[in-house]
Amino acid sequence: SSHRVAAAVAMTTVRGAAASTALLLLTSAVLAEGGERVRFDVRNLDGGAEGSFTVEVHPEWAPLGAARFNELVKVGFFDDVRFFRVIDGFMAQFGISGDPATARKWQGANLKDDPVKTHNTRGRLTFATAGPNTRTTQMFINFGDNSFLDGQGFSPFAEVVEGMDVVDRLYKGYGEGAPSGHGPDQGRVQRDGNRYLQQDFPKLTVVKAVTAFDAGGSGGDANAIPEVQNAYAQEPVAAATPSGRAGGGFPVIVFGVIASVVLCMGYFLRSGLKHAEAGGKQDRAPCDFDAEEMAVAGGVTVGRKRSAPPE
Repeated sequence: SSHRVAAAVAMTTVRGAAASTALLLLTSAVLAEGGERVRFDVRNLDGGAEGSFTVEVHPEWAPLGAARFNELVKVGFFDDVRFFRVIDGFMAQFGISGDPATARKWQGANLKDDPVKTHNTRGRLTFATAGPNTRTTQMFINFGDNSFLDGQGFSPFAEVVEGMDVVDRLYKGYGEGAPSGHGPDQGRVQRDGNRYLQQDFPKLTVVKAVTAFDAGGSGGDANAIPEVQNAYAQEPVAAATPSGRAGGGFPVIVFGVIASVVLCMGYFLRSGLKHAEAGGKQDRAPCDFDAEEMAVAGGVTVGRKRSAPPE
């Protein structure tokens, strides 16, 4: 009978190991979801050329920022937008609509801040702010290592994965914006839009179009990204219910807890098999990771912090 018990324990252990493996794979898939890519087609690069670059969105870095970016792509917000503040060696800022009416609609649609989970290094995209919880539509691409911005609350949400050489050729000739520099005045960009920019700063690089597709490479137009809910955005963005949460963190917690329990059970069953066959003392299960750590890795976070480059 001891052999039958050992066989039963062995079978249970095998099933438990298979289930835990499947759950871990599923958990990994959940953690990796949200890898949308967006291609920016641009014109008026330095020298007058055209080109494109592709960014990959990372909701696990900044779920609210990633959701807002996907919203903007979905509604075609970036079409005909200018890179109005491009500072060599620092960053390229864009995200004010060329249509003053559209700019006004989004001007008060503030987001809560995302905690900073990664660094402002070369190619990373981050929202500009005017203080705590003031992100709207303006963002910038880092030209170099600007990790000093991390401590100021600037939370990257995406990164350039193709065409960084094109980003390096965004027109930089106007430099810093007014009043401290000779570039565009942001107040006038908000008020007068592309009419002002085309008249006074005709060499600025322009976004021709954006195209969204998943990380696997299947193409689509800007409307291909599913509608995202945002619990914090004001009009004109439709708000989610108070319990709505961008980033899909709840499934990560559930699968993380289940995977942890199954792994522990599998270990105990394997130890039981050894005990049934040869006797002896049972080791303590090495279950030293917890659901909270897995949830943080999946981007289940709320808001924080602050400041420049200003909107």
